[in-house]
Amino acid sequence: MLSRVHSCKFFLHQLRNVGANRTRGIDENRLTDEEFQCIAPINKQQFEELFTYCDPVLQNGKLRYVSRKDLLVFLCKLRQGLSDDFLKVIFDYPSRQTVTIAVIDSTYAYIHKSSNFRVLRQSYSVHKHRHLLKSTLIVASDGYILTIFGPYFSDAQNNDAEILRQEFERDAETLQGWFQNGDIVLVDRGYRDAIPLLQRLGIDHKMLALLERGQRQLSTQDANDSRIVTKNRWVVEARNGHLRSVFKFLAQTINLQHTKNLNEFYRIAGAILNRYHPIIQMQNADPELAREMLQRSITPNVVQARVEVDNLRLRNAQWRRLNYRDVADFPILDLNYLKDLTVGIYQINLASSYIQDKLLRDNDEEFQLDQHFNKPGFLRIRLYSRFRNATRHQIFISYETDNRDDENAAPNPNEPINGHYCTCQSGARTLGTCAHVASVLWYLGFARHQENVKYPDMSLLNTVLDAADREIPHNP
Repeated sequence: MLSRVHSCKFFLHQLRNVGANRTRGIDENRLTDEEFQCIAPINKQQFEELFTYCDPVLQNGKLRYVSRKDLLVFLCKLRQGLSDDFLKVIFDYPSRQTVTIAVIDSTYAYIHKSSNFRVLRQSYSVHKHRHLLKSTLIVASDGYILTIFGPYFSDAQNNDAEILRQEFERDAETLQGWFQNGDIVLVDRGYRDAIPLLQRLGIDHKMLALLERGQRQLSTQDANDSRIVTKNRWVVEARNGHLRSVFKFLAQTINLQHTKNLNEFYRIAGAILNRYHPIIQMQNADPELAREMLQRSITPNVVQARVEVDNLRLRNAQWRRLNYRDVADFPILDLNYLKDLTVGIYQINLASSYIQDKLLRDNDEEFQLDQHFNKPGFLRIRLYSRFRNATRHQIFISYETDNRDDENAAPNPNEPINGHYCTCQSGARTLGTCAHVASVLWYLGFARHQENVKYPDMSLLNTVLDAADREIPHNP
């Protein structure tokens, strides 16, 4: 009876330590003989002798060696009859709630034209307008290359989804052995036709959202979910870049005689990156950042709601035209704040190009904007699309200002930007911003307060002839 009481006290003590994060489970090396016999039906000396008889076991086609911890858990299970879940907590075993996260994407290698007409047709990519072969990477979340398969042709029959489906069928034992039920893969929109296959295998997928028929803009939730995917997918883009920058051969146009060994070249290059190059680490990536991103991803876009309720996109009478000097109360922003707001630097890097394009196409040396008559701190800016000449997006920004009607509402210096909305495809997001919003914030809150701002070079417009004889603008 006394032994049972002592065992109960011991397990309760260990459970309290685990709950208080003072220990990472039971360590058999620190146990006294009395504590050891509370767990196992033998003493420590007998345990060491028994451990010498433990042979490796075959698991999933590989030999798995039994550790002292494994043996002790097994003996504790036999002696005390405790549940598996309780043993996992006490001995700090990972549960299957920890899932594998992999990122899948294709890379390509340019090749010379073949004299074989079928090869010529099947190797031509309509997307790249060049002859190339495609290989697919499966990369872990830290950039470790799990596998590279291919190469495949690049015509319409060899799209990303079909290649992935083919690999799962051709090498089913390997790939289906890696991925278990509940694992997660991150893919782009090119893999949408492979989603039924992943679902059938029990693999969870995260993919960029697709516009429904007749839909012109993603909802706030879809845009936020897509931003989470792109924030995590960049590791495979980085590894693709490393393959081409570290190994210049893969970035050049490859002779046809080398294409027979292209998969081996990719695998060797991937193995070298895995072994001798550092893993990819996202700056400031920690659980706190993840929680913040998830919280922002469920935040509604109040600026979008105001624009739609008041029909501010079309009611021009409610706006007055100003230039950037008339919004002196716009808060000064630093680059760190902008990076945090945009959840990255990609949009900020495009800002100078967008602002330059707006000033040049407006034929105005000053940044023009609209301010709402009845709502101080609420701006509307029109910005051109970089993809379509005739498309202009409307950007709406709400910011903190001291000149507000509500005398009881004090400005918040920690959050100078209250909200934003753009009419582009992903402009409704609240997790990060689109490039149009980021460009306006960069200019009004940062660039206009700097003495020297570098805009993209325009020298080619002066040196390359233009048959349309269009006027050459001056750099802002």
